[in-house]
Amino acid sequence: MTDQDEFDDELRRLFADERLDVHAGEDAPARIVAGARRIRRRRAAVTAASGAVTVVALVTAGLLLGPLRLSGHTTNEASPLERSAAGTVESSASVSQIPINPPAPGVPSSSEPSSSTETPPSSSQTATRTPSSSKPPTSTAARSQTLPIVPGPVLGPSGYSKLTLGMSFADAKDSGLLANADTAPSGCATYKLTEGSSGVSTVTISDTNGIVGFDATGAHTPERIRVGSTKDELETAYPNLNKSGSGYAADAGSGGSYLFAIDGNRVSGLSLVASASC
Repeated sequence: MTDQDEFDDELRRLFADERLDVHAGEDAPARIVAGARRIRRRRAAVTAASGAVTVVALVTAGLLLGPLRLSGHTTNEASPLERSAAGTVESSASVSQIPINPPAPGVPSSSEPSSSTETPPSSSQTATRTPSSSKPPTSTAARSQTLPIVPGPVLGPSGYSKLTLGMSFADAKDSGLLANADTAPSGCATYKLTEGSSGVSTVTISDTNGIVGFDATGAHTPERIRVGSTKDELETAYPNLNKSGSGYAADAGSGGSYLFAIDGNRVSGLSLVASASC
């Protein structure tokens, strides 16, 4: 007898031992059936979960592909994203095939807010705006631009040259512009200028209020009004003239006023006076 035969005999003896017999219990079939049901329920749950994920992926792909198809030219070749979605459908055996219907041309995707197309108003609805015929009042300086340019120095709005309304006699004398300024005024006095009377003939000075007036000869206002200007030019330069005696008065804009004497149709006298006089 060989070693192989002895080994086989020993195996047969061991397998024939009654201690190796396994006796199934009476409830073994029920336990087997219950285990099989648990396995089927687990597989069904896994299959349903994977199917739900696949459906969400397909719907998302459809929403993303819809605007792309609308914005581009339609081709027969599927995009990489569509091929990937189709492969996902085929790999899921327990999920029904869900066709992806692209949105019809001209219909916006549900993921995009619908925008209304604004239609331009018709000609009958468009209001025609006509410029108002009334113009805002122009300033005095702007109105004076329409007046002829006049030569000579300017009188005003607060004085003449270095002399200003309200300046004391001492300061006026120190300016060197007053002629015969050896005597201070008592009450009010008039003084000529060292330059002559080409611009201003006299300056009136009060012992209490200082310089209170200038009488012009060749000087003109900043609005180009001088002795010899027409009444129409005066009214153009100063539309808010006030009647003052036989002439007119206008605000100089610095606390003083212009007084205009009229002879016929022309300005015959021009003065700049302070609010506080003699």
